[in-house]
Amino acid sequence: MYKFTNEVSYIILCFLNFLFIRYITGNFAPNRADYNAYGVKIAMNEDFLVLAENKNDLPRFFIQFAPYNNTQLSLQCSTQYPQMTDAFIYTVVVGKKQNKNRIHFYFAGELTNNKSGIFVGIAIYNNINSNSSLLCNTSFTYYLQYIYNYQHQEYYILGVEPNGYFTYGFSNEFIFIFDSRNTSVLELWNGNLTWPNPTFIPHAIDISENFGVISGFIYNGINSTVKYSPMIYLINFNSSNKHPIVVNQYKPIANPATWQDLLTNTDANLYSAKYDMSVSINEYGDVLVGMQFINRVFLFHVNKTNPTELYFISRHTNGRTLGNGKNIAWLENGIAALIVNLYTLDYEWLSSQIHIYDIQTNVYNSNSTPLSVFPNNHQKLPHSLDPIFINIVSSPSSLALLDNKGHIVIFLPTLAGYYLSIKDTETMPLITTSQICMPGTYKSRSGIHDCTLCPSGTKNPGNFTTFCVPCSSNSFCPLASVNEVPQSALQTITQVVPYPKSPESVTFDEILIRNMFNIEAGRCIGSSPLFWTLIVGGLALIVILIMGFLKFFTKSLRWQRLRILVKYIFRHTDIIGEGELWVGGLVSLCIIVLICFACIFSTSFIKQYPIETSSNAYFDCDLSIRNAKFETSVQSLAIPFTDADQKMFDLLNNQEFLLNIDFVNTLIKCDSISIDALFGITWSTIRWLNCDNINYILSLSIPLPYQHISVQVNIEDIKTIGALRIGLYGREVKNGSYSLKELNFYKSFFKNEFILARHLPITLSLTKVINETLSIKSSESNFSGIYVPTFTVDYNSLFFSNDQFIRSTRTLTTLNVVISETPYYVKNLQQPIAKRSEIIFQNLLFTTVCLELFGLIFLLYKLLIKPLCSFILKKNLTLTKTNINKKPNNDYTNKNKKPSNNYTNKNIKSTGNIYIDMSYTAYF
Repeated sequence: MYKFTNEVSYIILCFLNFLFIRYITGNFAPNRADYNAYGVKIAMNEDFLVLAENKNDLPRFFIQFAPYNNTQLSLQCSTQYPQMTDAFIYTVVVGKKQNKNRIHFYFAGELTNNKSGIFVGIAIYNNINSNSSLLCNTSFTYYLQYIYNYQHQEYYILGVEPNGYFTYGFSNEFIFIFDSRNTSVLELWNGNLTWPNPTFIPHAIDISENFGVISGFIYNGINSTVKYSPMIYLINFNSSNKHPIVVNQYKPIANPATWQDLLTNTDANLYSAKYDMSVSINEYGDVLVGMQFINRVFLFHVNKTNPTELYFISRHTNGRTLGNGKNIAWLENGIAALIVNLYTLDYEWLSSQIHIYDIQTNVYNSNSTPLSVFPNNHQKLPHSLDPIFINIVSSPSSLALLDNKGHIVIFLPTLAGYYLSIKDTETMPLITTSQICMPGTYKSRSGIHDCTLCPSGTKNPGNFTTFCVPCSSNSFCPLASVNEVPQSALQTITQVVPYPKSPESVTFDEILIRNMFNIEAGRCIGSSPLFWTLIVGGLALIVILIMGFLKFFTKSLRWQRLRILVKYIFRHTDIIGEGELWVGGLVSLCIIVLICFACIFSTSFIKQYPIETSSNAYFDCDLSIRNAKFETSVQSLAIPFTDADQKMFDLLNNQEFLLNIDFVNTLIKCDSISIDALFGITWSTIRWLNCDNINYILSLSIPLPYQHISVQVNIEDIKTIGALRIGLYGREVKNGSYSLKELNFYKSFFKNEFILARHLPITLSLTKVINETLSIKSSESNFSGIYVPTFTVDYNSLFFSNDQFIRSTRTLTTLNVVISETPYYVKNLQQPIAKRSEIIFQNLLFTTVCLELFGLIFLLYKLLIKPLCSFILKKNLTLTKTNINKKPNNDYTNKNKKPSNNYTNKNIKSTGNIYIDMSYTAYF
């Protein structure tokens, strides 16, 4: 029941739609000057080209016979059918593989001016042996078949099989077959018998040997938001009656939440160029279907031996615009040409281009890079052509372009190493010629496509046009290199370095103490004062040991005299105890060594200022030690300057600049250069000082009239540029204690696998840097100044990739350099850590401290250590004596025992009751 209701609703809708179309088209009066209305007006094969022209009341057909390499009048003619008055030609078609001995074309159209009648016709050329324009009108025979049973058709298309024996006519209401070998018969039937969906409205078709592809719209119903949806049918042909049979279909679906998903296509049943589609099939079974209203081109594949499935491969979308795939044509070897128009969503024209893709070799999708694009920066659109492209057709070796005004350009294939160019001869049609590939490009096979840029790491100076040769690894060879350029050509020169930071210690006494008592391994040992002091101290210890040995272990009078002499000498060198202790003399030698090193260090340290004239500090472990501390500040130029600073600013403000520009890896010559400078609001021409192209580097030197200025360098040449190098030069000026440094910096701009773009905006901001160096001897200061550059560049817009270069149409390369100054300046202050007077005072103070320190040590020795040691020794001696007195004497305690024979009475002393032999007490 539900299906029956839908069918009834559809029949009612079709009837109402038919009445509406008949009402609005009862008086069919199309715009005759519009070559884009109701169908494709151009067709071609390898033998001839035909163009249908409706601008006159009696339609005419322009014929261009092959070969297409010239536009001789003998190869052209214009013909018309006298009985075809009040007629409008929708479309013309020819078979791609027609027999050369049978030249004919098909056409379809409709009567106008209240005359009702749809027709299909064939024009057969009879004079095969001569194609003279004088015989053109009389050499064509016309055969027409009228279809009176159907009213005006908004969409009525023709498709011809490759051999051209018969053509198919398609509309929503009918389908027919028209045989060139039997022109008196038109086999016609209702479209509902063929279309799976009876609402299908055909828009474009192409037919190969054993299958065809047709695209159009189907109606979704009254309640559907999207009234008409695109549909693609794969058709086969009945082997007996050649009738088309739909065997497969593909329905493009918009991605959710995209702008295509919002399209309703409510007026797709009425003709509008916005809904134009295109279908093209190549010899491999690849199919391209273009739908410009959704800005997409679909790629399918059909098995030629079993053409029952339409295999989807990929699709190409060209952003949020309309016009992609307005027309499509396959060329030879799997190369396809597409018209890529840019229309707004309201279908307002913006631009037109032809994109050529190698689909057979490369992947085809939205990220694909075309082989070439027409027009481009060296294949310009002739002035006689309209910039709006509406149709392209192929032979398939050649390509013909039809513009909005009915003008034709025939693109002839060029040999490997050559690209095609168009000379505006103001003839009809325009025929392309061949030009050798430019340096930095190559073309390895024939075709209508452009030469290709040499990949990064390869070059073509111009002697190789079919390939590029590798560059050496240490050279600069970017995309589209014309030759090898040394890497030194890209050297960036920076004149300033980061201003030093002050050391951690900025007081001389701390630096002196650290240096005197610091000892480290390696080279630092030899320069360490403490090390040499310890060496002297070690020698002093040896002297002390020798003196002790002479005192306790020798009885020689000679050595005792020597010991006394040494003690006498060292007592006189004792500056600690003022001659009291001879050991103090030895310690004083260590102090003298330390003080000498302090003086040497101080003398060398004071010379380490300023840093500009200082060298490595080999007198210290730290080679970078300097008698300098630093201060950096950023100050506004709006703050008034001191009188001392003002002189430095005057020198900076009066410095004259020379702008140096290097265009690296290019063949551009100086005669292509023009230079303008902005004076107020007016651009005026200025001249360069020097210009030359040496070793593929175009160097420019431009004297600048002002420091703050905008300079525009225009290059009227289509040759590529690999890199850019910009510098600024200013002479050195000295005036007393003021020094304006020479300005000579360079900045390079390059990017691997890219070339310079055609528009190069660069902003150069200069910052004043002033160095003030306080004098170590007086209160005066030395000033020096220089400009520091800051480049502001958008690298994304400064360079072209291969894809961007192919799509570019600009022929003029423009470099805009804007030189300005920052509203602030940098002030660097350098001053000594210690001046001479402070260093002398600190050395005296260090000497005094050393003496007092060791004097304190000796004082502690006298007052504390020496008495304590004496007390301990005396205590030990007393205990020793007591022990001796209490010890029993077995030899003398027995009174009755006689003395030994070993002793005489004279050796025995009487001490009361105890007798002691003194010979045993010598150790006391």
